[in-house]
Amino acid sequence: MQWDAGNSTKSAAKHGFHVADVESLLAGAVLFAGRIVEPAHEEARYLLLGATSDGRHTALVFARRGELLRPISCRVMRKKEREAYDEAT
Repeated sequence: MQWDAGNSTKSAAKHGFHVADVESLLAGAVLFAGRIVEPAHEEARYLLLGATSDGRHTALVFARRGELLRPISCRVMRKKEREAYDEAT
């Protein structure tokens, strides 16, 4: 994981998800939902769906930087995301 001052506090301030929540999400079963094409960004962004250790259904937007994942944003899943995750798991 690649953390810095920007991404380690953004999701907590906006959505109530902390670094430990993101890391617990990645420790469990996740569904790779694909690449985000809209809105377009210079750096490719992707979406993972999973659950945190406290059971919150979570969507993680991230970028890849070499072998590292850089979390961009973490939030509660939208309804259709949750349906896709529940069906896949």
